[in-house]
Amino acid sequence: MPARDILLVLVVVLAWGSNFTAMKIGLEELPPLLFVGLRFAILLPLLAFFRKPAPWWTILGVGAFINTGQFAFLFTAMRADVTAGLASLILQSQAPITIILAAIFFRERVRWVQAVGIALACAGLALFGIAGGGNVTLLGLGLILIGALSWACGNLVLRKSPGVNMTALFVWASLVPPLPMLGLSLAWEGSDPFGQIAALSLTGWLAVAYVAFISTVLGFSIWGNLLSRHPAASVTPFALLIPVVGLTVAALVLGETITGGEALAALVVLSGLVLAVLGPRFVAR
Repeated sequence: MPARDILLVLVVVLAWGSNFTAMKIGLEELPPLLFVGLRFAILLPLLAFFRKPAPWWTILGVGAFINTGQFAFLFTAMRADVTAGLASLILQSQAPITIILAAIFFRERVRWVQAVGIALACAGLALFGIAGGGNVTLLGLGLILIGALSWACGNLVLRKSPGVNMTALFVWASLVPPLPMLGLSLAWEGSDPFGQIAALSLTGWLAVAYVAFISTVLGFSIWGNLLSRHPAASVTPFALLIPVVGLTVAALVLGETITGGEALAALVVLSGLVLAVLGPRFVAR
């Protein structure tokens, strides 16, 4: 991969890693379900610039699992039960979960080194459950894992849709979350959603815009372009840097710190992710 493309993929990693800090800032002013709905509602005008990129089942699947399910559980967890840095790490458990689901539903082979990586990642998550209480509670851990499961289900939809324009797909999938999230916010969060949106500060709007446009539009535009020009095995491993960026940016911007037990758990999870994602390549070499 040429230096220019390496720089581009690092821009995506920075955008997606710092995305969790922007989420945390936005959640200081908005309840989680309303934030999810608003995040995707402001993308709807972009529909005028993209043709429908895939069958409706693909758009609805991505919208339901990734855009709605993942972020509804993630934002709910981040509101009070997990820090931005640890959320960026724990959510990456979607990678081993995707491997397991692909083996169950698509009969894809799980290599022994991937099984070791999955077991190691699970051990790290269990350590979070033991060491948690300050930066991540058991409730927060459970909610993020459900969000990761939802993301993994969305990955299965994407695997059945090769060659799709990812930017267009995620813009069209933005049709799914706004109305359900608004309805659930009215029912469960017991607030005045329109009043809260009107009262958003400039910082709040910048956080929402960052999450929507920088993370979704810019991030997936660059990522999709790179995947169209390079083998997936050369691009996707860079995603392992996302939790590293997430932890670093959260520490610098939000002043987040982690305990020794949480640091150990994070190292175990990262080691498991590396084996699950890159292990087959190491073994092949």
